[in-house]
Parts: sequence; C-alpha cells; structure tokens
Amino acid sequence: MTEPTASATGGGRAPRRIGLRIGVGLALLLAALALPTRPGPVADLRFPVEWFWVAGLLALLRGRAFALLCAGVVALAGVGAVLKLADWGTFLAFSRPFDPVGDRTVLVAGWHLLSGTVGEGRALLAVGGALAAFLAALAVLAWGLAGLRRLAGRTRGFLAGAALGSAVAATLLVVLAPSVPLPISAGPSSYAVAKVADARRSFVAQATFARDVADDPLRAAPPDGPLAALTGHDVLVVFVESYGRSVVEEPRFAPRTQARLRQVEAELAAVGVGSRSGWMASPIAGGQSWLAHGTLLSGLSIDNQTRYESLLRSRRQSLNALFHAAGWRTAAVMPAITMPWPEAAWFGYDEILAAHDLGYRGRSFNWVTMPDQFTLRQIGELLERTPGPTMLITALISSHAPWTPIPRMVPWDAVGDGTVFDAQAAGGEAPDVLWRDPERVRFNYGLSIDYALEALGSFVARFARDAVVVVVGDHQPAELVTGPGASRDVPFHVLSADPAVLRRLEGWDLATGMVPAPGGTSLPMDAFRERFVRAMSGAGPAT
Repeated sequence: MTEPTASATGGGRAPRRIGLRIGVGLALLLAALALPTRPGPVADLRFPVEWFWVAGLLALLRGRAFALLCAGVVALAGVGAVLKLADWGTFLAFSRPFDPVGDRTVLVAGWHLLSGTVGEGRALLAVGGALAAFLAALAVLAWGLAGLRRLAGRTRGFLAGAALGSAVAATLLVVLAPSVPLPISAGPSSYAVAKVADARRSFVAQATFARDVADDPLRAAPPDGPLAALTGHDVLVVFVESYGRSVVEEPRFAPRTQARLRQVEAELAAVGVGSRSGWMASPIAGGQSWLAHGTLLSGLSIDNQTRYESLLRSRRQSLNALFHAAGWRTAAVMPAITMPWPEAAWFGYDEILAAHDLGYRGRSFNWVTMPDQFTLRQIGELLERTPGPTMLITALISSHAPWTPIPRMVPWDAVGDGTVFDAQAAGGEAPDVLWRDPERVRFNYGLSIDYALEALGSFVARFARDAVVVVVGDHQPAELVTGPGASRDVPFHVLSADPAVLRRLEGWDLATGMVPAPGGTSLPMDAFRERFVRAMSGAGPAT
C-alpha cells in the first residue's frame, strides 16, 4: 500500500502541511550540511551545492531507491554533524580539529572535567539533554525528507528538475572558478575527503612514531658522567597548568603576570636562588596536559592519545628513569589523579602520591582537588623526609579551568590538613555563572596563574632553595582565553642556587631572571629531555 500524494488527500490544508513538512526537512538538511567546523563569522558560511543534489535526487527517485537514499542521507548528515560538532569542541578546547584516530579518549576527559565542575547529576542532565535533542533532530530530518514521497507527480518532477539543474550549475561554478569568492561551495564533500585523508595521515604517522620511539639518541650515544652537574641536588620538574605565552605577553594579562614574575625573581634572589627563563613549543593547546608531560619526559612529540599509548607500550626511558639510573630516587606528586593510574608504570617512579595520598581534608575548588599551596607543602615534607637526592615530577592544577574560586595564600605553618582553605573553596562564583561572561573568565584565568606563580616562588624560597627546579607550562589555555591565532609556546624557568648549574645553560637563548625575552626562540618541548641531560652531564659546560 502506498502513501497518498498531496493531491489525493483533498483540501487546501494537506498540501500546505506537506509543504511545511518538506520545508522543515530540507531546512534541517541545509543546517547539517552548512554547519561550520569551527567558530567564525557568519559571513564565512557558504551554501552547499550538495543540498541541491540531495533535494533533486530525493524528488526524482521512487520506491526502494528513495527509501535507501533517504536513510543514507540522514545517517551521513548525522555522522557529519557529530564530526563537525566534535571539531567545534576541540577547536574551542584545544585550538585544533577533532582527530577520530587520536582523540578516542577526549570524551572521557571531557566528562571528568564537566562532572567535576558542575556535578555528576547536572552533567548527566546536560549530556542526556544534548543527546536527546540530537536524536530528535535526526528523527525530524527523516520525517521531513520522507514527505517528498507525498508530493504529486508533476510537483515532484518540477522540484527534481529545478534542484538538479541548480546542482549542475552550482557545481560547474565551483569547479570552473575555484579561486573566485562565491556564496556557494562543495564544503561537505571537501570536508568528508579531508577527514578521510586526515585519518589516513594519522595511521601513517603512527607507523612513523613507532620508529621514533625506538630511536633514542640518549641510548645510542649516552653522555659521559650522566647528570654529574646535578649531583647532590634534589631536582624538581613542575608543570603549571595552562601557563602559556599569552599570559606573559598579551596586554590584558602581561602587567599582572610580569609583575608577579619579577616579584618571584626578587624573592628567590634574596635567598641566593638564580633563575633563567625561555620559551618552549608545546605540542598541544587548551588541554590534555598528560600529552605535554609525556612529551617533555620522553623526548617525543606527543599530540594525541594514540601516540601516548604507543609510548606507554615502549621501552623508551623517561627523564625520571634516566635520573633513577644515575642514582636519584624518583617521585611523582599528582593532585589531579583521582582514579587508578596504570600509565605510571612506564614512567618508573619509585613513589607516587596521587590526590588521595596527599592527606588533603579540605573542600575541593570545583574540579581542582586542592590548592597548589597544599600540594607544594606536601612536596616540601616529602623532600625533608627522603634521604639522598630526589627527582620529583609534579603538575600543579589551581590554574585549571573553570578558574573559580581562586585560592589565596595562607601562612605556610597554617596549611595543615587543608581545612584552612574551606572558606576559600566555598567562595567565588559558580562556574555556570562565571562562564556566561568571557571577559570575566579571562580575568579569573589571569588571577589563577598569578596565584600559582606566587605559591611556587614562595615554596622554592622556603623549602627548595637548594634544589634545581624546572618550571614549565604544559600548554596555552583554550582559544576562548587567548583569542584566535595564539602560538603554542609556553614559558619555562630553571631555578638554582648553584651558579655552575646555570652556567650549563649558556647557549640556550635564555633570559636572566623570571621574565622570558620577548623575541626569544622556542625550544621544542620534545627536545628538552636530551638537551637538558647532555647539558647537565660530563665535566664541563654543554650547549
């Protein structure tokens, strides 16, 4: 039994209802095809020629061919919309498009951030609501396009001819005048081809990366006297969350940040600690800090989860494993780790203190489990109770989104079990209130970096003045904070009271003090491991 056409149903309202139904379907199809892949001006949108082809073919075909094409169009529109929305999300968060091969765990990480910020219940409602809305949109799209079957033969033929004629003309314009700015484009087709090509490149890059993992210059040509210049010193590598070049140089942030850096420089100099500062090029931006950690500690550029997992399966030595082999006890203090961390096995730490091991009894600062001052106090106690030199890795998190509430320093002797911070954790705006105003988000981000640097400087001056401390940003914050086109550079600082250690860094293009030179070159983050080990090894200065 066939569905009656509009002309067979009688009355004037039925054709109007069918026309409205088809209009809704074609409008949703247009929205799915024209959906941009990243934030940008509305003026940049182009009418997709594929819309004419789909509308014309659906009007032309009958029976089973129509049903198959309609189902295929809805499915492809859904997949395309998901990929484009994923691109939007990764552009907003990480300033790059979504990689279906390398970004398999992004959704999991995003869920932890969302649920840790607004609560699991509200996160479930948000995700469930978004999923329901998406499925409803697909159902309405299918219903609307299926309405084409109910058009009268003459009307359907006219629509098919008009749409296919427009499709041919538009396609010829796009093909024959590719350099002419037109209000039409073959964007969806180009996007699909590009995504397939990107996936292919990702697979090829993985094969290349597997060879890079095995090619370790420090194993092939190990230095004499490994890390001899650091003998007797505790060595700390401190990652500062979202500490990027923009917060040091952009006019909206620079006055506060540079003033804090100079204050830290003076505070350290007063206790005999010198500092050198420069820039590193991080492989990431906006998030996925563990990829930056893996990059610096492995000497390999790791910009996606697939590479990270390949690294974890390898026998390549981490920077801390090289220190362990040279006689240091190695430790990790990771306040953001709240679940089992099997990945730590590759790093080879002798001791791991995750969030639940640090003894914090205070309230969390939304997603941030504890303020940086508390984390640093626990590091100070660990260094005090550990005999012999320690090489320690930590990742400070008070400057992690959502940047509310912002902790404040308390006297070090008052830190205790962290309950002293409860009043601070209960203050500040809720994330969903703060994030309605991008300018206030940026302001709070700057405050969080200021706090992290203040806490770090005070910690080194009080608890680690005899240590060699490497401070490095993991990545730039999201594009919402930096604006479009920001580099992936992050500041890094080397702090030491031993002038001989700092002399080993001559030739690194580093500024004296805590403020990196504006025109300084950027050291690739993956180059740090080899360069630092060679600089600190042997009997004399190395560059």
